[in-house]
Amino acid sequence: MSCCPEPQVVTVQTCNTFNTDAVAADAVQIFEHANGRASGYVTLANFNASGDEANVSTDAAGTEIIATAEQDSSFTVYVPDLQELYVFSTGGETIIGQVTVNVIQTSRP
Repeated sequence: MSCCPEPQVVTVQTCNTFNTDAVAADAVQIFEHANGRASGYVTLANFNASGDEANVSTDAAGTEIIATAEQDSSFTVYVPDLQELYVFSTGGETIIGQVTVNVIQTSRP
């Protein structure tokens, strides 16, 4: 018998919609994981009603872009250190879409 419980892998999926005309300098926070380190897959979907490309970045200034999706398309990327995500429009036109995050984290019971 072990004195320490075995770590468990926990997966959590979130789905966040957005409707914004914010540009990179004013990127809108759409996801935050504050407890511990996590990794996961991020899918950016940009709906056909959008007027511009949608971007998702890991920083509020919009400089660490991890995915860009044109209208009526989506893009999935693996992020090894997932803490915060921000969305913004490439040219300031309104973008409408969804960011789905599958978080994978090891935790102790």
